[in-house]
Amino acid sequence: MNVLLLCSQGMSTGMLCDRIAAAAKEDGCEMTVWAASEIKAREHVGKADIILLGPQVRYLKSRIEEMAEGKPVEVIDMMAYGTMDGKKVYNDIKKHMGDK
Repeated sequence: MNVLLLCSQGMSTGMLCDRIAAAAKEDGCEMTVWAASEIKAREHVGKADIILLGPQVRYLKSRIEEMAEGKPVEVIDMMAYGTMDGKKVYNDIKKHMGDK
């Protein structure tokens, strides 16, 4: 599964990407997780199975949904984002993707 995290600069989500990937690995799930800035969204959306938005860019959800052409676009839980809780975000990804 390919997971794209979008935030305003693409940097604040870097550590969260690592933690999500670690949670996926621990669960036996093959997952590629990367971050990009909202400015580069168009370059990355096509490669992702699900797109997660940092809480600070939640206002972009409808625009990203148009780019995503039916792929899930979700806002990361603010508490999970603030505490860099990769396991919570990973579990949320599974819910959004139907536990694929």
